[in-house]
Order: sequence, then C-alpha cells, then structure tokens
Amino acid sequence: MTSVGRFVMIAVALLFAPGCLVVTVNPTHERDELVWDPALVGVWQNVDDNSSVVIDKGEWQSYRLHYTHPIETGDLTGYLTRIGKVQFLDVMPARGEDRGSFLVPVHATLRLRLEGDRLEITALSYDWFFDRLKTKTGVPGLNVALDEKENALIVSPTAAVRAWIARQPPDGLMFGASATFTRKPGG
Repeated sequence: MTSVGRFVMIAVALLFAPGCLVVTVNPTHERDELVWDPALVGVWQNVDDNSSVVIDKGEWQSYRLHYTHPIETGDLTGYLTRIGKVQFLDVMPARGEDRGSFLVPVHATLRLRLEGDRLEITALSYDWFFDRLKTKTGVPGLNVALDEKENALIVSPTAAVRAWIARQPPDGLMFGASATFTRKPGG
C-alpha cells in the first residue's frame, strides 16, 4: 500500500481511518535518546498529494505537527530519536488532549532523511507486517498482532522495538514507500 508510506496519510490514519497502519503501544524513544534538530521546524509541502505539515517546537524536546490534507487536518506530537545513524520521528496524537479512558495513544515510527529543504519520510510497511501476521511467520524479535481494525500493533517494549529497527537494512521491505516534502519559502 503506497499511501501508508506517506506521512500525511499516516497522520490521518492515526486519528481516523480503520486499518492499514503499523503502530506501537510503546514509543520508539527513551527520554535520554531524544535529539533535537531545529532544521525540522518549518512549513513542509508535498505537491504529489497536495498536503502540508507545519512543524513547530514543542515542549520537552518534542515537535508540534499540524498537517493539512485535502480530506483531513489534525495535530500530532513528535519525538525525534536516532537509532544507529538514522533519525526517526515517533508521532502520536497531540499530547495534552484528553480523549477518554478507553483510548490508548499509539505511536507511528517514521524514518527521516533531511537534506537542506528536502524532507523524506518513510513509515514501516503495513503490507510487510500484514503478510507476516496472516501467514503466521511473525516478525522475529517483536510481538505483533492485528487489532480489531487489522492495524499491525507492535506491543513489544521500547528497547525491543529499537533493537529490531537497528537490525533492519535501510532499503528493506519492512519500510514502506517514501513521501517527499519540500520546505515552503518563508516557512
């Protein structure tokens, strides 16, 4: 599913859509593993799907993200971390909003490549995880299940998720299609 790799579609799906996600119950960062990159702050545009994301500095080394897509808008909180030499942004529903006792905030893990005014974002591949769960081959090193909406739900602790990601090849099929955003002038 190519749209899973698109950052905005992930953000929309995190909040509203059934299925087609790879999410974790636990974050992919520990507090002492957070990094801060001021170059992420700005207004980013993806002309392929007419979407944008505004990234601002948040609290406690976090980022506030506001995305706009032709069918949806919303807010997320992101935490930047490094696993090996690669940067990942752990995004979740905006912190500070009480959504009730029965809603658990989940996390999506997005690999980032930032080069000047070009931001490439790649999510974990839903198809790859779904195939392994449906054929019962599983994902060695991770505890993963399909939830009621058939999202791939990783329930492993943070350390196990980070270790698993660190072992994956950068061009491995466990990563989905990338979405490329460019910084808007003056953003």
